[in-house]
Amino acid sequence: MLTMIIAAGYAQTSVVANPQDTLTVFRAKIDRLDKEIIDLLGERMEAARAIGIYKMVHKVEVVQSNRFNEVLQRAVDHGKSKGLSEAFIKELYEDIHKESIRQQEALKNGVK
Repeated sequence: MLTMIIAAGYAQTSVVANPQDTLTVFRAKIDRLDKEIIDLLGERMEAARAIGIYKMVHKVEVVQSNRFNEVLQRAVDHGKSKGLSEAFIKELYEDIHKESIRQQEALKNGVK
């Protein structure tokens, strides 16, 4: 995939008079994707808060280790299929999990 991207960049630079235009295109794509990532994380935290409310009402512990391990393994497997390292995915999902726990605990404590 990286080869295709690099090739696309070369192809575009051969057509475009200014190679900086290619860089600008890829940077704009990264900016758009970064916004989508943040938007998706925000949606994920909304779901985590809804789960937190359910857990409070039904007296369920915030941390469900088995569930996290399942989510993590699926993420690692999918990440590998996208060329991402297991270490990166694990660190990312551990941080996401910490934020989910923080948000659910804040609900229990009446804090936003």
